[in-house]
Amino acid sequence: MLRPLVAGPARRAQHLLAHPTSRQLIRYIIAGLLVTQFAALIYSVLVLQHISPYLANVGSTACGLVAGYTIHSRWSFKGGRKDSETLQLGRFLTASAVAFAINNFWIWLTIRQFGLPPLAPVPLMMAATPVLSFLLNRYWVFKAH
Repeated sequence: MLRPLVAGPARRAQHLLAHPTSRQLIRYIIAGLLVTQFAALIYSVLVLQHISPYLANVGSTACGLVAGYTIHSRWSFKGGRKDSETLQLGRFLTASAVAFAINNFWIWLTIRQFGLPPLAPVPLMMAATPVLSFLLNRYWVFKAH
């Protein structure tokens, strides 16, 4: 009796995982969560050491760039665009600059405009910014054939 209830979701999951974009999104989410947690940890540690939130964002972004490019180019978006490493890295850095600007906007909005504590932008950095980053990476940096 329980078998038919499980078979429906299992079939849907199997159908979903049959699509390369779905598998890529799952890899991106896993890798992105790890990289975002890593960058947020760096940001938090620096802010708690009384480093300016903007400088902490620079430090955490630099660490996240190295980790992000490595994992996304080798795993998340493997099998994608086969441009030269230099061109792909340039696109990745441009997409990351957009994400960096968005994170600076979150800092400005939450701390400067709303007067919230320095850790207030972290949830936005971890939730909103990665959505745009995925779209840029999927459709521009590591575009699938």
